[in-house]
Amino acid sequence: MAIEKIIKTVNDYSIISGKPAERDGIKYTFDLKKGVNLDLANENLQIKEILKNEQKEIVYSDSKGIKKLILEINYFTPPKLAILIDDVGMNTKNTTYFKKIDRNLSFATIPYLPKTNQATKILKDAGFEVILHMPMEGSNEILNRRTKGLIKSSMTEKEIYDKFDKAIENLGVVRGFNNHMGSRFTNNLEKMKVLLSYAKKKDMFFIDSNTNSKKEGYKIAKELDIPTYYTSYFIDNTHKKEDIMEAIKVSVRLAKERKKVLVIGHYRKETAAAIYEMLDYIEDEGVELVPISEVLE
Repeated sequence: MAIEKIIKTVNDYSIISGKPAERDGIKYTFDLKKGVNLDLANENLQIKEILKNEQKEIVYSDSKGIKKLILEINYFTPPKLAILIDDVGMNTKNTTYFKKIDRNLSFATIPYLPKTNQATKILKDAGFEVILHMPMEGSNEILNRRTKGLIKSSMTEKEIYDKFDKAIENLGVVRGFNNHMGSRFTNNLEKMKVLLSYAKKKDMFFIDSNTNSKKEGYKIAKELDIPTYYTSYFIDNTHKKEDIMEAIKVSVRLAKERKKVLVIGHYRKETAAAIYEMLDYIEDEGVELVPISEVLE
């Protein structure tokens, strides 16, 4: 019968999703992930739908208009976890490991490295979101001197614009950027406004790598009405796969607590292997892997 088929569809989804349906007479109430379509329509029944914000009530009646089944659906959005992989550009070999991860990941490429263009193209062609990992002045003078294309606090507006334009040109078309290093530059509110105002003209979003825990770049981007977000956690402070897997568990817990979270990993074989092995865990915990563009504010 039509009613029994619909009930079976609901129950099957409840088992798969781990969100049981509650029954009260002819009424079933259950949670449905946003965007999921159970295809509950049936030509043998009259159907009336009532929308109530994040809830939908579907009433099934027979040819005489007698109610046979009522489905009350509460739509929910799963917690979002965005993983941004920094420091792409030294080689193309590591793209092989990350391409095994058939999920949403995002990458940040440093300009002027030996394989910047090639690695970026491989990742884009694989369907991943890639942004610019813009070198900015940090507190370590040795690293500052070694980093090509660095934006410094002492630069004029024109020099900042020029460095930014050349970095984008070296990398290719991107929709957004985050800071590589940058604890000194991002703390310079005047110069950060110069850079972000210029990025706004290019319709780019900004991710604050949060290298100094103050999130100054994020705050300024919000003030300028630029799509933005910030990093909450680094998942690979060590190279041990087991440690990275434990850090991913922490990231999942943060996502469930905050509804969305952005974490950073690095362009390493061990990081790719850890993420790959944790895919089932992330899914089983009801957390959705999303590109960084889906956590922007």
